[in-house]
Amino acid sequence: MESIKDQMDLGIMDIKEAEFYATEGGFVGLKYKNEEYKHVVLRRIMPMQQPWSYISVADHENKEIGILQSVDDLPDMQKAVVVTELDNRYYSPEILDVVSVQDKLGYVYMEMQLKNKRGIEYKKNCAIKDVSRNIRMLSDNSIIIFDVDGNRYIASDLKKLSRQSMRKLDAYLF
Repeated sequence: MESIKDQMDLGIMDIKEAEFYATEGGFVGLKYKNEEYKHVVLRRIMPMQQPWSYISVADHENKEIGILQSVDDLPDMQKAVVVTELDNRYYSPEILDVVSVQDKLGYVYMEMQLKNKRGIEYKKNCAIKDVSRNIRMLSDNSIIIFDVDGNRYIASDLKKLSRQSMRKLDAYLF
């Protein structure tokens, strides 16, 4: 019996014909099937469930070139370029503590203690509009918060947050 992948063209890229590289301008470029793209945009199709698989690759005009099935399939140098770009695009520090929460004029203002991917801890204030859409449960034990600037903050294990932090967040968890 044929799989869905065999029955349909999902646009999966042939890795043997792909070469990702960093451009001098700081973009990700791609040579693919005798075409060269000086600037490609990488987007995770399933950012939470499979962050390193099924990556949409589009040109600078947002026309999809194909889907990278897995970052792990790439040679090390290309993998480093793609991983760096995805890390920058999907930057989301870990929430360590919720210092304060204030509800004003339709916005929720939070001060949080965060840790970035390099392990550096820092405090940040952010504004959140429409909390029912921008504070989301990812699982029974994790949340993601989107601020008005498009930044993402993740609490991957709510059990690690203090009781005070959970009390401050509790009213916004649906």
